Formats: sequence, C-alpha cells, structure tokens
Amino acid sequence: MPPKSAYQEFCRDHAVPAFNHPWWLDAICGPDNWGVALAEDKKGELAAALPCHIRRIKGIPFLLTPPLTPYLGLWRYQAYDAFTPADQFTFDRQVIPQLLEQLPGHWGHIQKLHPQTQNWMPFLWQGFQAQLRYHFFIPDLSDLDAVHRQFNRSVKYSIKEGEKVLALEESTDLSALMSIIEHTFDRQGLTAPVTMPLLQRMDEAARAQGEVQLLFARHKEGRLHSGVYLMHTQGVTYPITAGNGNGARDSGAFPWLMWQSIQAAAAHGSQQWNFCGSTMPNVAPLLNGFRAVPVSYFEIYRARYPRATPLLQWLL
Repeated sequence: MPPKSAYQEFCRDHAVPAFNHPWWLDAICGPDNWGVALAEDKKGELAAALPCHIRRIKGIPFLLTPPLTPYLGLWRYQAYDAFTPADQFTFDRQVIPQLLEQLPGHWGHIQKLHPQTQNWMPFLWQGFQAQLRYHFFIPDLSDLDAVHRQFNRSVKYSIKEGEKVLALEESTDLSALMSIIEHTFDRQGLTAPVTMPLLQRMDEAARAQGEVQLLFARHKEGRLHSGVYLMHTQGVTYPITAGNGNGARDSGAFPWLMWQSIQAAAAHGSQQWNFCGSTMPNVAPLLNGFRAVPVSYFEIYRARYPRATPLLQWLL
C-alpha cells in the first residue's frame, strides 16, 4: 500500500488530530508537498508515523511545520500506551531512526512535536537540537462556571464590558477574517502568515469534515472587532487563526470572543481548549489571564548542511 494511503488508515484508526490527517495536509501543503515515513512492529503492524511538510525556499528543500498547524507530530499505535516507560523508550530509540531515514532529501528540518512526545533523545542522537515551547490549555470544559471563575480580573472585566456592545456572529466570510488578520499584523509592522487562497483551501477541506467554526465579535455600531477560526478535533478545540480589528482593544473584543468560543467548544463536545500558546512576553501573560495551563512541547530542528543553519535559525 502506498505510504499516504497507509497513513490515512492509520489516522482513521488512531487518535491523530484532524490537522495531521491527509485531507488537512493536502489542503494546507498541497498534495505534492507533504510526505510521511512509516514504521512497522515485529508483527508487521503499522506502529508509527512521522508526516512532514516539504517546502522549497529559493529551490532548496526544507521540511517545516505547515502554516495553521499547531504541531506535526510523531504518532504511534495504540499498543504503545500499554508499554512500560522502559519499553516506550526502547520503541522510540528503535523506530525514530527508521522514520528519519525515509524522509525526502532536505537541507534542514523543523518539526513541532505533540506535547505527548516528551522523549526527544532519539532525535538528539540523530543530530537534532530542540527548543522548549508551550501550549496553553484549559484542561476541563465540563464546568463552564468554574472556568469563568478562574479568569483574572482583567479578563472578567473585558468580558463584562464586551457584553454591553458586542454580539456573537457565526459566519463563513473568510474575506472578513482575512481583513482582520491583516490589520493585526500590519499594526505590528509584520506580514500576515496566512493568505486568502490558503484560508480558502483550508476552509473548504475542513468544512467538508464538519470540524470548524468561524466566529466574529461585531460591535453594536456594525464593525467587526475580532474574529477567530476554530478547529474541533479529538476532544480539543484550537483557535487556529484569529485577529483583531479597529476598536477591539477599547471594546474588550478579544477576551470576550475567546470566552464565547470556549463556550462554543464545550457545546460542540470538546473537553479541552488549547490556545496554541506563545512564549512571546506580550502574548503569554494574556493567555495566563484565562488561567490556561502551560504545557511544554519540543520544537526540534536539524540543519543537514552548515550553509542552511542561519536560515533554519531565522525560520524558528
């Protein structure tokens, strides 16, 4: 069976988040711009998978985490969870080199691993380095009153003020979302990391799976203040991309919309909320205001050629 077909079956049978499934990678990367390495156990059962995004920069191939994708994990079969820690270590030590050997030729490799992969030593032994990153989780959405009580005073105040002037709007208007995202990055002198064609491809594929919601905070004067695109997968909701328009700071639109989105996640059946996180000093404290719990994960990287090292460090 071709690797991508085998990986599709693996995703169907195991707890692989939607944004690591082939349909997502086809939409985000393009069908010809991603691949997957596979490993079998001694019985010939598919035991592990390592998908990768192939991106060419000035014609030079790199393996990178795709846009709009919180992580591109190392996925193992369900039997792994029943192994002892020692046996899990042995499994990773044997399997990870096999997976890395199958990857297409590249000058550098950056991959954000799922938080459940805390043992990255087999990658270290293959020449990788790692940066410690953090996602911010609200771990239990079963009691929304308890979730709200945990918010700090500033977040609660913004939500209260937002109730006076904002209305929740569910939409399919990607151009409005793109405008808000561009405004957010223009204000910081940065280029938005997503484009309209990318949003359209992602949205078309994701809506066919029934996994998403696009929510806006609209001011009573008619202007959109904030927008967020939600992905619900494996019992967790992720704000995949979001932005703030003119007036959002004054109306408290972002905290208000996040609270509305958290409630929407619970209504959808999600047990957890993942802000996707940041280590930036102007972002992490804001997420902490929701009393989200920082959960560490590793972003691993390896330059195969010395000339690629500066570019790889810049991409991090």
